Amino acid sequence: MSTDGHAPASPQPARNDGIGKHLRRERLERGLTLERLAEKTGLSRSYLSNVERDVNSPTINTLRTIVEALGTTLSRLFQAADREHHVLTRPNQRVELTRAGVEGVTYTLLNPKHSGRLELMMLEVAPGASSGDNPHTHVGEEVGLLLSGEMDYWVDGVQYHLQPGDCISFQSSTPHQYRNPGKVPAVCVWSETPPGF
Repeated sequence: MSTDGHAPASPQPARNDGIGKHLRRERLERGLTLERLAEKTGLSRSYLSNVERDVNSPTINTLRTIVEALGTTLSRLFQAADREHHVLTRPNQRVELTRAGVEGVTYTLLNPKHSGRLELMMLEVAPGASSGDNPHTHVGEEVGLLLSGEMDYWVDGVQYHLQPGDCISFQSSTPHQYRNPGKVPAVCVWSETPPGF
C-alpha cells in the first residue's frame, strides 16, 4: 500500500538475492571501513557486518540510512548489482521490507531492480494489522488487487470492504488507510507510481 510516513518495524528475513553483498561492494568501492560506516549511520559495526553477510535483514528506514551514508539509492544499489538491463526478477531476487508503526505488515518488492516509474509489490497484512491510526497521503497513484483474505480500505473517509479479486485504485494524494478485519492474512499485489522504495 502506501509507502509514506512510516518508520521501519522489526527486521524480518529478506527474500532476496543477497542485499548484503551489494552493500559491501558499495562500501568497499568508497573506501569505507565498517567502523567509518557505523559512525556515519549511527548503527553498530557488528550490525552492519551482519547486514553485509545477510544474517540481519535491514528494515526500509535502516536500509535508507545505510544507502544514504554510501551516497547511493536503493534503486541504484540493485541496478549496480548487475549493469545489464533487467526484464525478469526471479522469486529469490525479491526484497522483503517492513515498517515500524505498522506491525504485521510485510512489503515484498517484486521488481527491486527497476529503474522506471512503476513499482510492484506484494503486501501481506496479518489479521488485525493496519497501516496505522491516521490516514496518510503522498504524491502518485496506487492500484491494488486483493488475492486472498479480506481488507477494509478507507479512501477519503469512505470505507471499502475488499474480498479476493477486488481491485482498488486512487490518487495517493487522497487520504487513505487500511486494516485486515479477517482471521487470516490478507495478501495483495500492489502497484505504486512513483516508486516509494
